[in-house]
Amino acid sequence: MEKNKKPYKKVRRDDMEIVGNHMAVKVVHNQIEPALKLWKNRLKDSGKLDEVRDRKEFLKPSVIKRKKKEDAIRKEARNRRFQ
Repeated sequence: MEKNKKPYKKVRRDDMEIVGNHMAVKVVHNQIEPALKLWKNRLKDSGKLDEVRDRKEFLKPSVIKRKKKEDAIRKEARNRRFQ
């Protein structure tokens, strides 16, 4: 008799999906780790977490423009360095 035999098969992504609700994840066979990993990836990909971070504090439009310009300058310098 095998002692190290797992009681359940590996949980597939399709088994954890809930039809009609993109963000919801179903826990199968009390295996919460794969369900949590899938939910975190979906949350990150949806962009909702970034939106919450952005709305945490109000930024004036001039500050947003300045930051956008600085990021563009930094990105261009990085592209020049690697080419």
